[in-house]
Order: sequence, then structure tokens, then C-alpha cells
Amino acid sequence: MKKIIIILMCLTMLCGCSDYAEINDMVIVSGIIIDYKDNMFTINTETIVNDKESRIETYETTSPSIQEGLSKISEMSNKKLFLPHLKSLILTKDAIKSDVNYYEYFLRDPKSKMNFNIYVIDSSIKDELFKINDKDGVSMYLEKMIDFNKKVFSSSHSLTFLELMYKRYERGIDQIYPEIDIKENDDKKTIYLKDLLVFDDENNEVILGQNESIYYNLISNTLDKTTLEIDCDKDKFYITINDYKTKYKWKDNKFQINIKLDTKINTYNCKYDLNKKESVNKLNNLIDKEIKNNIMNLINIEKDKKVDFIGIGNYIYKHDKKYFNFKKNNWNNNLKNIVVKVNSKSTISSIGEMRKWKKMKW
Repeated sequence: MKKIIIILMCLTMLCGCSDYAEINDMVIVSGIIIDYKDNMFTINTETIVNDKESRIETYETTSPSIQEGLSKISEMSNKKLFLPHLKSLILTKDAIKSDVNYYEYFLRDPKSKMNFNIYVIDSSIKDELFKINDKDGVSMYLEKMIDFNKKVFSSSHSLTFLELMYKRYERGIDQIYPEIDIKENDDKKTIYLKDLLVFDDENNEVILGQNESIYYNLISNTLDKTTLEIDCDKDKFYITINDYKTKYKWKDNKFQINIKLDTKINTYNCKYDLNKKESVNKLNNLIDKEIKNNIMNLINIEKDKKVDFIGIGNYIYKHDKKYFNFKKNNWNNNLKNIVVKVNSKSTISSIGEMRKWKKMKW
């Protein structure tokens, strides 16, 4: 937080003393929560105020528009709001389900960088969320949390405002959101990443659990690092994905998902002798089977719930517009008719310090 203030001060010094006086009259908006009910926006903001020292302040207002609501917050803080350092835009489920136009304000604002992260919450925690981490601010905490998850688990999915807008205007793809919640541990409340969330055409929630989220990231080429659990008869072994690539293909009215993986075994409890090549081949086959089963599980969720968060329709639309009948606006109903084939080719290139195999060539 202090680094942001220092950078802003340096920039204003380069622009002249008159601008420096102006920056002291500003308050940096680091996080915004938007709720919508009864044709009114309820806006909660997390702001960084720099007087004698930096501190976090929160404000809430209710207005018929976002612009009017933020103007009221500016009056309440007696400072001009500074939006370019916005870290988190948090939407309540009610705001999303209402399909209200909350995004136009950020598209029109010339100072908006539009690279801030999007999260979803239940409206019941909107008044409490920004009070959880008073020291460094919730928005900075969320940014660190989503980055850590991506580098270690990949069980959630970061979503920027630009990505949100891109998918909103694309055909044949439904938006998937990272959800956050509050839990209590040892009488202390903390924020945590929950599940990935999709809304169907009737605003029903379709939830992807932790394992489903990992495989969503895998087929979306957004997985950074994770560990997969693989069954081997009655035992298990665990692999880390060193490298991978997922490609789609539309041919003969069939949708193919092709995945190549380079993996490392990090925990091994199976009976197969790792010194034998046939055993390693057996393990590769088990990895491929596990990956195929989990990806087909995602496909079945899409077909059953009539939501296309993978973007099968979007890919087909870009490669075969005649097949993609968007005029009737019923693509999600047609998902059940799409034949999907999953191909996985894994290579175990490292087995701890025991043995190393030639790495896969992409």
C-alpha cells in the first residue's frame, strides 16, 4: 500500500507542484462491491487515504446509478476518487442475476485501466467483507490470494475486467466467476477462495468444485501449477504437471480436446516397479485415463446444466459458422448433440531422483 502512495507522489513531482497539491485531495479506490436490488445500486468501497500516514477507510452508499453512488462517496470522503489503482471489483450474485449494466461506467471512465480482478460474493456478506482485513486492505489480500492459488493449486481462476468484457460479447461461451466467502476459524474471520461459479440461462448456479476447477484450468490453458491424484489399483500416486498444452479441433462435426503433458511423480504408493519401462508406460496410461474421465465429467456438466463455460460453441462458431446456429439463440440447448472426444498423451519425465526420462517435444 505504501509503495502505491510513493509511486503516485513521484509521478506528481514530475508533473509539477500544482499537481502534488491535487494528489493530497484524492483518495485511492482499491476495491468496489456492487449490489443491485429494487432498481438501486448499493456500493461499498475500500479506499486508501494518505494524510499524515496511509490508512484504509470504507464507505457505503445507495443510488440509482454507479456514477452517482461514487460521487456521493467522494462527498463523504471530502476527496476526489482515484480509480486507476482499482484492484478488485466484487459483484454480488444479485447484481449478476439482474443483468444490470454495471460495466458501462468502467468502460467509459478514461482513467480506468480495466485490468482489475472480478470476484463474486453472496449479498449477505457485502457489508462485512471490507472489514475483515483492516491493516493492508481486502483488495490487496485478494490479489495475493488469487496469485498464490494459481502458482500452487490452480483450483480457482483469475478473471480480469477485460476478460469479462471479451466473453460477454463473444458467442457460444458462458462466463465463469471465482467466488469468495468468509469463514471463521478460532474465533477469527478470514476470506477464502470458494468455488468457480457459472449461471445458466435461468440464473441457476452451476458450481465447479476444486477438482473440477483444476481440470477447467487445464483444458483452458490457464493452469500454472498443480498436483493431480491418480488411482493405481487400490493405491494412489501423485503427479506435478511440469508443462502441458491443450488444443481444440472441430472436424467431421466432432469436437476434439487434445492434451499433451509432461509430468513428474512426487508421491508414489503403487506396486509397479519404476525401474521398468513397462511400469512407467502403465502409469502414463493411468494418468491419461484419469484426465479423460475428469474432462468428460466437465463436458457432462455442460450438457446437463446447459452452460458452455469451456467455450465449445465459441470455437465452433469461429471455425464453422454454418454449424453454429446462433440465430435461434439456443446454442446451450444444442450442447447435448455435440460429440466430444478427449485425447490425452502424458509423459513422465521425472521420477524424483530415481530416474529421468526424455522430456516431451511440443
